[in-house]
Amino acid sequence: MKKILLIFVMFISLMTFVGCGEKTTTIEKDILRIGFVEAGYGRDWLVEWANDYQAENPNVEIILEGNPNMTANVGPKIENSSDLADVYFLLETNWQKWATMGYLEPLDDLYASEVEDGVTLEDKLIDEVVDFGLINDHYYSLPWNDGVTGIVYNAGMFEDKGWEVPETFDELVALTEQIKTEGAGIKPFTWPGQYSAYWNFAVYGWWAQIEGIEGMNEFFRFESPDVFLQQGKLKAMQAYETLIGDQSNSINGVNGLIHTQAQMQFVNGLAAMIPNGIWIEKEMEAAIPEGFEMKMMQLPTLEGAVETKINNSMLGDFIIIPKEAANKELAKDFLLFISRDAELIKYTEMTGSPRPFEYDPTQIEGLSPFVQSCLQIWKESTNLYIISKNPMYFGNLLNTFPKSGPLYGDIYLGDETAQSVIQGDYDYVVQNWDEFRERSGMVD
Repeated sequence: MKKILLIFVMFISLMTFVGCGEKTTTIEKDILRIGFVEAGYGRDWLVEWANDYQAENPNVEIILEGNPNMTANVGPKIENSSDLADVYFLLETNWQKWATMGYLEPLDDLYASEVEDGVTLEDKLIDEVVDFGLINDHYYSLPWNDGVTGIVYNAGMFEDKGWEVPETFDELVALTEQIKTEGAGIKPFTWPGQYSAYWNFAVYGWWAQIEGIEGMNEFFRFESPDVFLQQGKLKAMQAYETLIGDQSNSINGVNGLIHTQAQMQFVNGLAAMIPNGIWIEKEMEAAIPEGFEMKMMQLPTLEGAVETKINNSMLGDFIIIPKEAANKELAKDFLLFISRDAELIKYTEMTGSPRPFEYDPTQIEGLSPFVQSCLQIWKESTNLYIISKNPMYFGNLLNTFPKSGPLYGDIYLGDETAQSVIQGDYDYVVQNWDEFRERSGMVD
């Protein structure tokens, strides 16, 4: 009986030891929480990144927290240090304000860290975006997406009808007449009037064609109200007015559409063109009819352009680590990992979008003709990256159209003109300049 009892006690002790060992392993496993905007690109790209990282780091468990409204929802969490993820992938918003208020982790050490083969993260970034995350002499964010935007066209329809892809703005205007004459009810454009800033994709490009990149940089420094009278901005808005102020160039009722409704009209062949970005194919993947083919056109050139090939990247989506995150160093290591060539390529394979790093996504096999057309523009164009360090900008007091927004819908309806929008913004800024500077802490 004693021998049996001894064996029983040893068995129980062994089971306790094994159980404790398992429990210890679970407790000691590092947890990395990633919050991200789960929208047009979905989550598969992040699942792949997480799987790759965990395969190399088996002691890490990654928890993905996706939400289409993550950008709007995360502000109170960051400002109250409540229920924080370790790293966030968010859409364009004023992260600079969070940085200046001490809510974000400085990333200077991350930028100086080696990604692979002796190349630092700062080296790996495209030169023009290195300062994207810089504010008050420290880095606080990392750019997430690069992009290609402008005018998307129904490539199959163009081929069937024999329509030439326009190279100049005048040719684009002529094409709209050709479409209305030969298109059997097809309209040149559809666009989301409820989200009319989609026209920024083309207008910013035309603006940069006239002013050049340095002229755009001058505008976004906001050193004087006079920048709001830039001729490039006026000519770009007048181009839009010529194109869309003619209501016959758009499907009836566009002013009431949201982006997915306009995109549905486009993929169903009701309009030949739409202002949009590289994400449209992924966003509409489930709705695109079999055989439908679209491409991005190189933005037609305005007369007087100093830069003929411009891509408005719409850079602005970003990655941050909260100051009070539980696992900041692990988050930084993950960000280095996803900056490797293999992970950059995987991201483009899965989303169709480039990231603003030194690699060549045009060499990836199996991409759709649409994505190939976008990446070719990205590779061959001068890419416009809007980066402003002015406190009036990231404090939401000044932006491109500070008075009432871009008013594209009002121009379409005939209630405003390009000239009245430009003049109205200038007058508004002059009237409020001193107050805006004071509210932004720019006045001693």
